Amino acid sequence: MNFIQKLNQLIDLYLVAIKSFGKLRSWLPFLVYALLQFLVLLVCASYDKPLFNTLLYPLVALMGAGKAEYFSHYPGLFVMLPAVFQGGKIILSLIFEGVAIGLTVILLLKAFSPAKGKEYKVAYVFSRWPELMLISAIVTTIWFAAGWGIPSLFSGFLAGSPRRIALFDILLKIIIIILYSIFIYTIPAFIIYRKKIWEAFRFSLSYFRKQPFFSFFLVMFPYLLTIPISYMTSRANVVVAKFTPELVLYILLTGIVVDFIINFVLTGAVVKLLTTEEE
Repeated sequence: MNFIQKLNQLIDLYLVAIKSFGKLRSWLPFLVYALLQFLVLLVCASYDKPLFNTLLYPLVALMGAGKAEYFSHYPGLFVMLPAVFQGGKIILSLIFEGVAIGLTVILLLKAFSPAKGKEYKVAYVFSRWPELMLISAIVTTIWFAAGWGIPSLFSGFLAGSPRRIALFDILLKIIIIILYSIFIYTIPAFIIYRKKIWEAFRFSLSYFRKQPFFSFFLVMFPYLLTIPISYMTSRANVVVAKFTPELVLYILLTGIVVDFIINFVLTGAVVKLLTTEEE
C-alpha cells in the first residue's frame, strides 16, 4: 500500500471503532474498568477520612518522608492527588486492564466477524485471567522503566536547562508511543489466536516490525488526546496555586473518560485490523 492507502486504512479503522460505540455490549468492559478507576480516585481524594487514610498510608509513605502527612492536609491532598491516583491506577491495571481488553476483543469479534465470533465465549477470557495479568505486569514494568528510569539516567544532563527538559519530554513521549505500538497487538493476538504469552508478544513485535510507521501512527493520534491531561496533572501545584485545588480532581475525572475512549477505539481498531487481514 502507498501512503494515501495506509492513511485511508487508518481513518477507516478509527471510524469503525468509533461506530462500535453504538453497540453497548462492546464497550461495557471498559465502562466497568473506568468506573473502577473512578472509585479509586474517590478513595484517593478521601484520604483525610480515617478509613481511607489507613488503607492508603502505606502507598503514600513510599513516595518519601513527610508525603503522607502533606497529603492529609488541604491543599496538599490535591497537589499530590495525581501521583497517588497514578499508583492506584497501576495496581488496578495489573488486575483488571488485561481482562477488560480481552472481553472487549471477544465482543468486538462478534460484532465485526459474527461467524468467527461464535467460536469464542466470554468465559474463555476469565479462564485466562492470570495470564492476562502477567501480560499487563510485563508491559507495565517496561513502561514504568521507560517513564521513570530514562529521566533518572539523564537527570544530571537536564538539570538547569528548560530547553533540554522540553526536548527530552517530547523524546520521552515518542519512546512511550513506540513501546505502546510494539505491544498493542499482544492481548488481541493472545485472545484471537489463542496463543501462549510468549507467542503473543512475539506476534506483536513481529507485526510492529512489519508495519512500524502504521503501528506508530495508529497509537499516536489517540495518544495526543492524553497530552493536555498529563500536562495539567504534572503541574498540579500550579493548578492549585492559580485556580482552585478541586480543579485537579475534575481534570483527573476527565482523564478517566479520555482513557476510556482511547482504550476502546484502539482495541476496536486493532481487532478490526486483525480480523480484516484474516479474511
